[in-house]
Amino acid sequence: MSFEPPRRQMARRIDDQRPRAGSLGIVVVGLIIVVGLVGALVMLAGQSRPSAGSTQSPAVSAPASVSATPTRRPASEAPEPAPSATQHPPTSSPPIITPPTTPPSPSPTVPASAAPTSAADFDLNGQVIDIGFPLRADSKYHYRDNWLEPRAGPPNAYNHAKVNAKGELVRLHDGIDIYAPEGVPVLAPFDGTIIDPATRWSPWEPDRYGLTVVVESDEPGTAGYMAVLVHLDADWVEIGQHVTRGQVVGVLGKTGNAEEVRPQLHFELRAPFLIDWSAIGEDRQVDAFNPYQSLVAVDPHDQ
Repeated sequence: MSFEPPRRQMARRIDDQRPRAGSLGIVVVGLIIVVGLVGALVMLAGQSRPSAGSTQSPAVSAPASVSATPTRRPASEAPEPAPSATQHPPTSSPPIITPPTTPPSPSPTVPASAAPTSAADFDLNGQVIDIGFPLRADSKYHYRDNWLEPRAGPPNAYNHAKVNAKGELVRLHDGIDIYAPEGVPVLAPFDGTIIDPATRWSPWEPDRYGLTVVVESDEPGTAGYMAVLVHLDADWVEIGQHVTRGQVVGVLGKTGNAEEVRPQLHFELRAPFLIDWSAIGEDRQVDAFNPYQSLVAVDPHDQ
């Protein structure tokens, strides 16, 4: 019987240095708790510190004697809300009424050079009123001051007249004769209405005046004044028609007692009131006055 020596075994330390599974888990949990506490502290520190651009004031702890929770004020002490941009504060004054943005149309104003409105202000020797010349500027015409020259035939109440050396009552010329070629257009001297001369002056004599157009002004400065256009060859207007200054109302001719003379426009101006002419030797009141000065003032050939 043979003898085998015993096998040799490696020696092992009794105190094993490897960490056990249970101890490792405890270490990990501890680290997590520590990290969480550190993070919480960092976050709290960040919230208590205002940012660089922040306007928030740091929190101030209320005194011990003051409650941190605000108390509700009674309704009688509650402040009134501030008025908004579109809300007006209450006032005892009446509301302001805004005037309309579109102003009313202005009423016609009477010019400073308006014609007289009564005989008391009338210039017997040289009254001038605002008219338009009754012929076109391209017309060939001429005239002179032949107002109050003697005329044939008995005068009517609306004609100028004067007693001559023989004691006879002589009819005088009531206007100015403007000589021009037959057929020249005749113009309205102002804005106005065509009226029938027989309704203003009686007895009206067509055989003497021939074809006649009368324009009664409705312009502010000459309202009621009348222009009498006599001896026309034709008229292009009707009674009651409204015309404007410069509108053609007919053509020049030689009707009435002008048949045996040169074609002419007998032009009269008459006021809306009677004028006493006794100061210049006439014992009567007539509305016709000398149109010569008014014609010269607007004669296009003299401008």
